[in-house]
Amino acid sequence: MKTKGELFKEVDEKYGIKTTVVFHSDLSEKLTDEEYQKQLDFYKKMSEINWDDFEDDESDDF
Repeated sequence: MKTKGELFKEVDEKYGIKTTVVFHSDLSEKLTDEEYQKQLDFYKKMSEINWDDFEDDESDDF
């Protein structure tokens, strides 16, 4: 079992994602291997999003 603290450290190291959730969580909370992997997969998917696709480009009619 790993902790939430270990999860957020790995997320930062692997994907460069820093989140304020660390200030609102118990970083010593244990996660099952399945929970840990599911969370890691979530942050991996978040890191793959091209956020530039969400910019307002004035070419639409809105």
